[in-house]
Amino acid sequence: MSRPSHFNRINPDQSVAICTREQAEKLVNYDYHVVKVNGRAGVMLTSEWMPMEEHQGPFLLTVVFHHILGHLSAPEEIQALVSELSFRVRGQPRCVPRLNLLTVGRIRLTNLDSAH
Repeated sequence: MSRPSHFNRINPDQSVAICTREQAEKLVNYDYHVVKVNGRAGVMLTSEWMPMEEHQGPFLLTVVFHHILGHLSAPEEIQALVSELSFRVRGQPRCVPRLNLLTVGRIRLTNLDSAH
């Protein structure tokens, strides 16, 4: 059976974090609940971990920042657990580019290099 063409599509409007099995066991029942990640409301997706007994890991928590209306907010203890996780925006570079500007006369030259 072939996978749909959108199977590997990465949505730039989402964040991901790796969870331990213990964290995942607490989060799994809150699929499609709203949490805040870095001050931004998003919907947790945990259904891929179900059933937990059959999921070997890794446990990658995805939070999408669209289609939030109509979903319940996660309880405070779930939000606290999510707040402890280290989220990364999909496609986020490992290095932050540093912008170097050099003005020569009236011409501005721009150089991007990676700051590590």
